[in-house]
Amino acid sequence: MLAALLLDAAADAAFALSGEDDLLAFRERLATASDALALVFALAAMTGDGLRLVVEPVEVPVADYPGLGVEDFMVSLYNGRAVPRVLIAAGDDRHDVHQVLASALRAVGQP
Repeated sequence: MLAALLLDAAADAAFALSGEDDLLAFRERLATASDALALVFALAAMTGDGLRLVVEPVEVPVADYPGLGVEDFMVSLYNGRAVPRVLIAAGDDRHDVHQVLASALRAVGQP
């Protein structure tokens, strides 16, 4: 959550450097250009009916086992090939928080 809040603040800092005069329009333009950044903005808003972080088991295909760390591999053996992951929950949709944050960071870093 801290990373999402820092990215949200980074968007505000980018606005301050942009010379534009409408923060909401600036943030809307960023969110329109990047689905990941839109998710981060919605998560950082912390509304009662909005997005939230959840920890849920995610099945790991056997083909992906060589890329797992020892810890995740051992957990998957005892949990039916599933490992716990932090996800962004948007209704029934789930998004890997690490992938979303990485994409959002790239979006904020672009001029």
